[in-house]
Amino acid sequence: MATILIVDDRPSNRAYLLALLGFTEHRLLEAEDGAAALQLVRAERPDLIITDILMPTMDGYEFVQRLRADRALAATRVIFYSAVYAERETVAMARSCGVQTVLSKPSDPQDIMAAVNAELGLSAAAQGTPSAVPPAPAQQARSAPGLAPPPAPPADSRLATRLDALEEMCLHLAGERRVEGLVDLFLQAAQRILDADQLALCLLESDERTVSHLAARGLDGAQLAPHATGTRLPGALLQTREVLLLAEGDPLLATLPPGLPRCGSFLGLAVRDLRHLHGWLFLVRAPSAPPFERDDARWAATLAAHLAVAYENLNLYAVVQRHAAQLQLEATARAEADAALRESEHRLELARQVFDSTQESIMMTDACANIVAVNPAFEQITGFREADVVGKNPRLLRSGRHDAGFYRCMWNGLEQDGQWRGEIWNRRKNGEVYPERTSISAVRDEEGKLTAYVSVSTDLSALKAAHNQLDFLSNHDALTHLPNRSLFHDRLQQAIAAARRDGSQLALLLVNVDRLSRINDSLGHAAGDALLREVARRASAVAGPADTVARLSGDEFVLLTSCDDTEDIIFTAQRLIESIAQPHSVVGHDVVVTGSIGISVFPRDGDVPGDLLKAADAALAHQKDAGRNGFRFFKGEMNAEAMRWLALETRLRRAIGQAELALHFQPQVAREDGRVLGMEALLRWHSPELGRVSPADFIPLAEDTGLILPIGDWVIRQACLQNKAWQDAGLPRVPVAVNVSAHQFKAGTVPQVVRSALLESGLEARYLEVELTESVMMGDTTAAEAQLAELRAMGVSLSLDDFGTGYSSLGYLSRFSLDKLKIDQAFVRNITGDPRSAAIAQATIALAEGLSLRVVAEGVETLAQRDYLGRIGCEVLQGYLYSQPLPAREMETLLQAGRIQV
Repeated sequence: MATILIVDDRPSNRAYLLALLGFTEHRLLEAEDGAAALQLVRAERPDLIITDILMPTMDGYEFVQRLRADRALAATRVIFYSAVYAERETVAMARSCGVQTVLSKPSDPQDIMAAVNAELGLSAAAQGTPSAVPPAPAQQARSAPGLAPPPAPPADSRLATRLDALEEMCLHLAGERRVEGLVDLFLQAAQRILDADQLALCLLESDERTVSHLAARGLDGAQLAPHATGTRLPGALLQTREVLLLAEGDPLLATLPPGLPRCGSFLGLAVRDLRHLHGWLFLVRAPSAPPFERDDARWAATLAAHLAVAYENLNLYAVVQRHAAQLQLEATARAEADAALRESEHRLELARQVFDSTQESIMMTDACANIVAVNPAFEQITGFREADVVGKNPRLLRSGRHDAGFYRCMWNGLEQDGQWRGEIWNRRKNGEVYPERTSISAVRDEEGKLTAYVSVSTDLSALKAAHNQLDFLSNHDALTHLPNRSLFHDRLQQAIAAARRDGSQLALLLVNVDRLSRINDSLGHAAGDALLREVARRASAVAGPADTVARLSGDEFVLLTSCDDTEDIIFTAQRLIESIAQPHSVVGHDVVVTGSIGISVFPRDGDVPGDLLKAADAALAHQKDAGRNGFRFFKGEMNAEAMRWLALETRLRRAIGQAELALHFQPQVAREDGRVLGMEALLRWHSPELGRVSPADFIPLAEDTGLILPIGDWVIRQACLQNKAWQDAGLPRVPVAVNVSAHQFKAGTVPQVVRSALLESGLEARYLEVELTESVMMGDTTAAEAQLAELRAMGVSLSLDDFGTGYSSLGYLSRFSLDKLKIDQAFVRNITGDPRSAAIAQATIALAEGLSLRVVAEGVETLAQRDYLGRIGCEVLQGYLYSQPLPAREMETLLQAGRIQV
């Protein structure tokens, strides 16, 4: 028999080896680390040591090195039993300290027994095969000296099965973190290892009195619960130190709770370790089964020892978890406290920054209203430094504008409501009085005691100035600083009311700066603005001290003055025109402009502002039409004419959408035989209210209002559609001429409109002729030339209408590709009696022949005119001699005839 020392810091590992080697005749010792093992070796002198490597206090490697350093102990044989290092590293470590045998965790029981026998120099036959029942741990074996030596072991397979089950249980118990799972694993392994028919397990709380968990297999746990503690079984097991083996008929079995299955053999023991009582375990076999033996008792003790270690670890794990949770809570609370502290510090710093950087003046006083602190804004606004005001009363800022009642109301508000807000006038250090909006709050402690006052003020002086400036700009012109239309209207109303009371007269002179756009276009808008400022200055100089000069729009001013008679008005108007006409020095240029004035008089021309302005505007329009640079008084006919044009415009807009417009056609005839060679489409308007309206009235109006564009587009489209319809009906194919306004060419849409009309109607381009006036050539000649070239490319004919009545230029005729010239009826009318008209007509025909252009004479009304035009070479005539402009139905009849006989 040898003495074997087992060294391992894990109790379950020690218990396993103790159980395995407990069936041999060897004497077994155990230690939990290298330091304890070294003391035990010196005292007991074991023959063999089985040690782990990684352990607290002193690891296995250091332990063996100290062992080798002691001559008396150096020869002691050692087996390394470890799972920490790789096998190669473990073997190298073992060789370095004289250890020959290395086992890795976990190892088969046969390998462990073989290694022990080899180190002790024993054979398996001499030592005997291990028993099928493991012993209890060493401490329990020592506590039960009465137990007989183990019986002869059964077959090796039974031992291997039990050891495998034990190892499997140990591995699973080590990783289980729930008491329910721990109990379930243990009961399953115990029933398997000890072949029990029924078994029960009770685990206690840490106080070793209160039941924590009670579980059973084959039994009703509810029957056991009342007797889990106490003097009766199974609670009596808590008081035992040994394994209790009872056979059927034993009096102690009668103390079991009634109602349990019949007991053939009973095995019970307390679950404990060296320090704590954890509970009890009992197992029962049926009367028909073999009874429990001492070997089963050792196995039960081993199982209980492993359970005690696992349960203790589980409790320790729970304690650690609770402590960790508590530490986490404490850490969280500490972090929150730190965060709150940092937030508080941040808020204090932020408050300090706000106090120092805000643009509002802040002043703090104590409860007695003595200043204790001010911010930099206070110093900047008031001019007082903090050192100048600390300890003083805020009354040093008083301006003197408020009486005692004002301050009494302020203090009443502070006492009753704890705050006061309002506007107040204070005085700066330099004596300047300024307005500010102030909010004063009373500060009280937790007990409600007044501790301080805080005043926050905003300087309103800049805001007041801005408001005054805004008021000025809302009523005055920003460029000239003269009253604007709104303020002038108010002053005109006041002047009318005063004149109505006094029975006096008022004159309203509406002044327009002639052709200001030329200044803007040539010298720029900055020059135009400078000119307007100078005109405003000169008009103000002409006006008397009680007069009003205002700017109503871009180039329009008005002067309102009182007058006794017309001569006063004329004198003022002449002075104003002469003053404006004086040269102006603008951005280095001497500029001369003129002014046109329209005059209305109260009460003759109106007794309300709107009527007077309207009358003056009408007079101004007539003056500008008459040649500008003068003045004109308003007359009633002017208003009637303006109202007529306004009504005409309204009805013309409506006429476009209500089919009031129509095309009439006037034929162009061969002089020699009267054949119809072409026709001119002429626009006519028949209004239900006004009757027939002359083109001389509504065409200029359409051009002035922009309506000429939709009207002109309609005319081109309708002319193409009508001509195509006549051709489709089998009538002679002749071109139709359409007059196109200069405004249409200026818009740049003529080619597009013509192309669209030709496409829609299907008319060939050679049957459409576009007539234009010389005013087209006076505008943007480049754009006009491009449009005319595009029309020619389509195949459309081009003719110049009213030639000789405008700014006739041979240069234009050479630049623009024309097909025809039309002699205006003004020359044809007097061609037989006026040599000048005859000469112009003859020169026009000669010019056309020289340029290979066809000629048409308009306005032919007599045979004498026809004959004279034939003698000078004009072969195509148009006029009332042949036909007046005809509606489409009558023109169709004329086309069917093909000729006109005169």
